[in-house]
Amino acid sequence: MSLILALLFWLSASALFWTYFGYPLLMALRATLAARPIQQDESYLPSVTLLIPAHNEADVIRDKLENALSLDYPTDQLQIIVVDDGSTDGTTEIVRAFEDRGVQLIRQPERSGKMAAVNRGFEAATGELVVLSDASPIYAPNALRLLARNFADPSVGVVVGALRLWDAQNAVAKPAGLYWQYESALRRWESLTGSTVAVHGNMFAVRRGLYRPLRRYTINDEFSIAMEVMRQGYRVVYEPHAVSYDIASATMSDEFKRRARINAGRFQALFSAGYLRAPTLDLTFRLISHKLLRPLTPIFMLVTLISAFLLMILSALNLDRAFWFWLLAFFAQDAFYMLAYAGYLAERNGRSHKLLSVPYFFVSSNLAALVGLWRWLRNRQSVTWQKRANS
Repeated sequence: MSLILALLFWLSASALFWTYFGYPLLMALRATLAARPIQQDESYLPSVTLLIPAHNEADVIRDKLENALSLDYPTDQLQIIVVDDGSTDGTTEIVRAFEDRGVQLIRQPERSGKMAAVNRGFEAATGELVVLSDASPIYAPNALRLLARNFADPSVGVVVGALRLWDAQNAVAKPAGLYWQYESALRRWESLTGSTVAVHGNMFAVRRGLYRPLRRYTINDEFSIAMEVMRQGYRVVYEPHAVSYDIASATMSDEFKRRARINAGRFQALFSAGYLRAPTLDLTFRLISHKLLRPLTPIFMLVTLISAFLLMILSALNLDRAFWFWLLAFFAQDAFYMLAYAGYLAERNGRSHKLLSVPYFFVSSNLAALVGLWRWLRNRQSVTWQKRANS
């Protein structure tokens, strides 16, 4: 029994280490020793369609469109489309006020979900490149130029921009900002060695000719689009200098809901859609290390905690000298979870603390991954998206 428990502990602990430290270190090493540089051209300015799916975005859509119209990109090369997915809060009327300034509105009277809105938008898009954007992010003036320069490389099919969080004073902003810094470094290393497998909806550019319409029940649209592009033999790369700014969720509860949906979509894409069967072994390796092991982290965490506890009890009963190791292994984990719980209590009482918010964010994110797994297994995740509440 002790041998089996010890094996479970070390396998789970190794999976956790590989996911968060081993794999990033390997990608950093490969990026240093065997980089595949992207052939960028600052003068490359193809036609671009900025596609914005929206549902009940009245509080942010005006600022988004003002920002889009002010971007440093040739106006005769830029098409702006908003696909309104059954909004009921005045979003439609706000967008219509921008039609005389060149913004194109496509109205879906009945809410059909983001994927249906994206498919509609691509049907109307005329740009060589289509940049998918959520309604809330604000782009840096040169963002589109920086995205476009990467497409001068004919091997590149998708370019993902960087995300920066405004300095919101809530329990999510600081740890989420740290998370994005970590993710940014990993995506950069993956890009320098081939393709990144992590994308997001704030700033996602794709060659329009490579787009394949997806089924409307697809949850993670950007990831699925990227996988379809990689299946055609093109690279998905990260452009760290093309910046979008957004606000973190107001509370960890809002972030939890968002992450549960993302993780349900991740399992759907990897297994239901079959994207884990990648065209190359290297891409499969990246998907397993970066996209599959992450949402399985809560299972590894539970196994390491329970196995350490049982081994501590067994070694104490047997007067085994390993008792002190298992005691430390268990109480170190227990202390981390206590800090996370303290972070939860601090947020609930309106007294969030930077030190406590990091373990709280990590544990909450992994609980959301567990919920996402459960929803995927039961096919209970809705394809319609719900905007997060911002501070």
